[in-house]
Amino acid sequence: MSPLGTGTSSDGGPVAPDGSPVGLYRSFPPGREPALIHGAVPPGCAVLELGCGAGRITHALVDLGHPVVAVDQSADMLACVRGATPVHANIEELDLPQDFPAVVLASFLINTIVPGQREAFLATCRRHVADDGLVLVQRTSPDWAASLEPGQEHRSGDFLITITEARLDGGVLHAAQECRLKETTWTHSWTDVVYSDEDMEKLVASAGLSLDRWLDEEREWTLLRPTQ
Repeated sequence: MSPLGTGTSSDGGPVAPDGSPVGLYRSFPPGREPALIHGAVPPGCAVLELGCGAGRITHALVDLGHPVVAVDQSADMLACVRGATPVHANIEELDLPQDFPAVVLASFLINTIVPGQREAFLATCRRHVADDGLVLVQRTSPDWAASLEPGQEHRSGDFLITITEARLDGGVLHAAQECRLKETTWTHSWTDVVYSDEDMEKLVASAGLSLDRWLDEEREWTLLRPTQ
């Protein structure tokens, strides 16, 4: 099952089951995430990337010297991945025979509103991380969610991104954006359950993980360690 979301692509390109337009995330710049992950894990260690999409982070991690096993439920997304070992699977059902020194759950997947899915995602992280390994999780920052407003614009590389919906209601964020690159426009809407710091600590603890530290000032990325 996918997190709830919808998306469109003006060039008729495919859209993943969670609503992510494949062309958008194939072209979108990797941003700060690869450097942040690389700086938090052992040099050259293998990484299990859950929800790799079109390889936005994957490719940069490979270039930084990390063997990556890249998991996604979308065959269209996985077809864009290069230099990694692709695995076509739902995250919550994944059961690989090996464990990893580093497991990454990015793209705010932890904020899914689908009942039981966040617990299943974390169980997969715990099932695949070595006992002395690390789990890196990206959540929706509560401060960012509270500050989001329709009409806000910003650029990421050559992309112009416009927020077209932003409504925070009872801890649930309903949001949508329009992304433009030259003649192509993509839309993507999503719904996030926004977790406080205390919520995150309780959630990961229930999965046999402990919150070791936050990796950025925005407290968007957290580093977890196995506890049992």
